[in-house]
Amino acid sequence: MIGPPERVAGEQIALLRSVGYAAFGRHERNLDVLDLVFDSLVDTPGEVGVRRLRFAGYGVTLDVERAAESVELRVTPAGPVVVEARGGDGPGDTRLVSFLLRWPGGNQRPVRTAWIML
Repeated sequence: MIGPPERVAGEQIALLRSVGYAAFGRHERNLDVLDLVFDSLVDTPGEVGVRRLRFAGYGVTLDVERAAESVELRVTPAGPVVVEARGGDGPGDTRLVSFLLRWPGGNQRPVRTAWIML
């Protein structure tokens, strides 16, 4: 048994609070942040096996698709881009992650995604 609902909810709130503090501590002030505009966990509940996310802003869109053992990224507009995953371990198999996007030799400023448990 996992405990009374009040205890479980309290533990979830504490976990979310600690994740938020960790994300804030990793904030890079000189980068623009792409907003999370779609998350299949929230926007299409019941979809099993694949999680889809979309981050957008500043003329850039990043689509993320997470399956069991893989993560696929699609950046719009298309072109040469360097993507770095930044983050740390979370509970179980989850990770607190933010993706940094840089365009080598381009005029586009680097951006990063909002932090999310993935």
